[in-house]
Amino acid sequence: MSKEKDGGDKSPSKRFHLKAEENRKVLFDGPPVTTMPEWGGVADAGPVKFVLHPPLDFELAYRVQEYVIFVPYAPAFLDISVNDGPVRRLMGPAGSAFIVPPGCLVRTRMAEPVEFLCMIVDADYAEGIFQQVAKDRVWAPEIVEAFSDAGFTNLQKEVRRSLLGDPVVEPTYLRALTDAVLARIGCHYAGSAVALRTSNETISPATLRRILAKIDADLAEDLTVAALADEAGLSRSHFTRAFLNETGQSPRDFILNRRVARARELLSSTTIPLADIPSLTGFSSQAHLSSAFKRIVGVSPGRYRQSFGGTPES
Repeated sequence: MSKEKDGGDKSPSKRFHLKAEENRKVLFDGPPVTTMPEWGGVADAGPVKFVLHPPLDFELAYRVQEYVIFVPYAPAFLDISVNDGPVRRLMGPAGSAFIVPPGCLVRTRMAEPVEFLCMIVDADYAEGIFQQVAKDRVWAPEIVEAFSDAGFTNLQKEVRRSLLGDPVVEPTYLRALTDAVLARIGCHYAGSAVALRTSNETISPATLRRILAKIDADLAEDLTVAALADEAGLSRSHFTRAFLNETGQSPRDFILNRRVARARELLSSTTIPLADIPSLTGFSSQAHLSSAFKRIVGVSPGRYRQSFGGTPES
C-alpha cells in the first residue's frame, strides 16, 4: 500500500476504527471544546480527519481552528447558535453540508439520532484549494447551511462507502476525495453553488417530523408513498416533491436508506440471525436486503457483521 507524502500522515493504510460507546455530550451552554470529539469511526488522511458517526443524538459546544464539515445521511433537525447568537431550529437535508470556518463558536443539539459524517480539515490546506477554485473571483469564508449539489452528494456517498466498504482505508484516496469535496465547496464560496431546491412545494416542519417518526416506527411494515401522503394530508405528487425538497431524498429512497441503517444496527449490535433481519427491517427477502445493503454500504450484510459485529457470517 502507498504511504502519505508531502508532510501528511506517514503511517501505512489502516482499517477504519469504530470506537466504543462514549458520552456524547459537551454541554450546549457550557465552555466550548477546542478539539472536535471523535464519537464514531475515525480515519486520518493527513490534513483531514474523517469521523463517521453512527445514528446518535448529542449536544456540543465547540470553537476549533479547522474547517468543520457536517454531512447528515438523513434529514437532521438541529438547535444551533453561532457566536452566541439566538438559538435556531435548523433542518439539514440528507447529503447536504453544514460548513463552519475556523474560529466560529458553535453550540448545537441534535434533536433525533441521525448518522452523519464530520470532516475536520486543516485551515491552510482548505483555503489553498478554495483560492484555486475562486481564481479572480472574490470569496470569503462563512458559515454555510444546507449546501448541496449533485457532485458533492456523490462525493460524500463515496467517502462513506470507502470508510465502511473497503478492507483498508487508503489515505491517498481519502486525500483525493477531500480535494474534490473542497473544490465543490470552493465553488459555493466563489458564488457558483447549485441550489438544492427545485420547486416551491413545501411540507411543514411539524408534519415532516411526524412523517419521519412514522417511517422509523413502521420500518418493518409495508410503507407506501400514497399512505404517507395521506398521513401528511397532501396529494401524492405534492408530497413526493415537497419531501424531496425538504430532505434531499425521495420518499422511497429515504425509506430504503432507513431500512439499511436499521439492518446495520441489528448486524453490529445483536446476534439476531441474518436470515431474520429482512422481516425486521421491511425487506421482502434476504436477497432484497443483500442487494440494497451492498449497493448503499458497499459490502454484504454478512461481511459487515464480520467487520463490525464481531460474529461469524451467517
